[in-house]
Amino acid sequence: MLSLFLRLLVLGFLCGGIVVAPAHPQTGVDALAAVDRAMVAAESSLRKKEFEAAEALYREAVFEASLLLIELERLEGRRVEAERALGNASTFLIESPPALRALATVNLQMGEAGKAVDLLTAAVEMDPRDVESRRLLAKALAAVGEGGRALQRLDEAAAAGPHDPEQVYLLATEYLWLKRVDVAERLFAQVFEARPIPQTRVLVGRTYRDAGEYERARSELRAALAQDPTVRRAHYYLGMVALADPGTGPARLDEAIAQFREELKLAPEDPLANDQLGAALLDADRAAEALPALETAVRSEPRSLYAYHLGRCQNALDRPAEAANTLKHALELADAQGLGVHDREKIHYQLGLALRKVGAEPEATAQLAEARRLAGAAASRPGGAMVRASEPSPLSGLPPPLREEMKRRVDAGLAQAYFNLGVLQAHGQSAAQERFARAAAFFERAAEIDPAFPKVQSSLGVAYFNARRFDEATAPLARALEAAPDDAGIRRLLAISWLNTASWDEAAALLRDDPGRASDPSLQFAYGLALVRTSQGAEAERVLGAVPAQKVDSGELSLLLGQAYALQGKHGPALESLERALRLKDGNAEVHLALGQVHSQVGRWREATEHLEAAARLRPEDALVLDQLGRAYQELGRSDLAREQFEASRRLKARQ
Repeated sequence: MLSLFLRLLVLGFLCGGIVVAPAHPQTGVDALAAVDRAMVAAESSLRKKEFEAAEALYREAVFEASLLLIELERLEGRRVEAERALGNASTFLIESPPALRALATVNLQMGEAGKAVDLLTAAVEMDPRDVESRRLLAKALAAVGEGGRALQRLDEAAAAGPHDPEQVYLLATEYLWLKRVDVAERLFAQVFEARPIPQTRVLVGRTYRDAGEYERARSELRAALAQDPTVRRAHYYLGMVALADPGTGPARLDEAIAQFREELKLAPEDPLANDQLGAALLDADRAAEALPALETAVRSEPRSLYAYHLGRCQNALDRPAEAANTLKHALELADAQGLGVHDREKIHYQLGLALRKVGAEPEATAQLAEARRLAGAAASRPGGAMVRASEPSPLSGLPPPLREEMKRRVDAGLAQAYFNLGVLQAHGQSAAQERFARAAAFFERAAEIDPAFPKVQSSLGVAYFNARRFDEATAPLARALEAAPDDAGIRRLLAISWLNTASWDEAAALLRDDPGRASDPSLQFAYGLALVRTSQGAEAERVLGAVPAQKVDSGELSLLLGQAYALQGKHGPALESLERALRLKDGNAEVHLALGQVHSQVGRWREATEHLEAAARLRPEDALVLDQLGRAYQELGRSDLAREQFEASRRLKARQ
């Protein structure tokens, strides 16, 4: 109703312009490069006023940033957040083989192999020479149980004759997991011919270990050491092979311990080797020897499993108080690092033992009960043969603090991209309500990421307002006003939003002290409406009486003045003003209702009934009108009609 009277000159102050940030400084982390490039290119297009190009580039930036965010959230065990980022990436998908591959890769990492098959099939159709898409398609097909089709796609990729050693290695890996070991071996030989360094043999040895080809793994790792006795990780993986291979026999722990010790001669502070050495010593009942290695692992990198092994060691050494503190820290880290059910069960069990030893029996009982619950949950999960690990993440080797810093940067870039996309939508060419609805969707995302992003709350509120979503506009406009209490434009938009949601008290409070109200008839009218709705008749009469009739809808002004008079019991002026409103707004239910109420107040029930019947014809679903009409019938002695109206009113209220 109020939009007929108020000047909504809001586009000019919407957002105050597009935010253009300087390019990110070089970090050396390749995963951010695509996001940085798209953001820099988008901002360059903005400066040149190439708005269509800027929008396309911001969408590309959102896609690339969402892919990176999926990985960061997944690696920290935040499944819900990762799935939300995956949805965003799918929304902003660019129809090109690299983009389809990238999205398929994260679908594989998220366990959505079926979706990956669809994406990669489309990528292969776009470019039949695309070896990488075929390789990934083979992986996805294998993951959904279509081994025959997977081999076919892999053979097609191999037939294309890739010359890049990395591509050859990846193809070999897929053949290995499809149990075509002979083909994998030939391809690995090509990789070594192209890169004849010991690190290549370590990589291949680890790959054989992952696939359960333990003898081949040992052969490659020993060959790496023969080539260079100081090569990193060869001894470590020989130790891991000893632990994993059932054929190692009773000497498995001794062999693994010896290999881990050799690795630590090359890198004494290596947390992974220290942790595995400590765990192997614990399994060999040599807790005192394990303690220094495990303390080094935890000191070098705060990982939940490292802390678990240290706590278990402290328990074995009868140091339960220290063990309890360490294991509580392990649980804290587990929450942040997304530890699985089986590993959590072990932490709770060891913590329960430690707490029992220090006499904290209620806590111990709770921890042991949780361990039993998790053990039951793990046991109920279906088992099966060894399954290929998902596509490896280049971020998995980064320490958590660096990943958190990357997430902060990605979030900042996403907030900026969403904000600028919102502004571009708001200034588009389509119908205003449609434009602002689209703009609001982008501002919402920016505000979710960073509620304090510059101008995001005011922009979101204005977009909702112009999309006529007043109930949603009030919260961001209120936050914007809290941040900038002297902003008259935001104050007025919030007041009008409150009016459109029938929050009369809030609207009156904002308009009461508006310095521009006295010179703005529309604001005066709005304030008068709020006063009428809050039953402040005398003040409403004073305010509305000063509004020039030619500046606003005269029918609405007469209606409100009539209602203001009625609130004060001034029935003559009320009827006069309302009759004038009826002449100007014939067929208006609100006017008929007001006239019916005033006639009822002075006991003119026949006249009241005529107007209330007219209001009921115009608003048959209005319970208040039906209640008023029922009372009028009752006063006229028309009991049957009165009961009908009261019953209809009750039914309406019950549905609300």
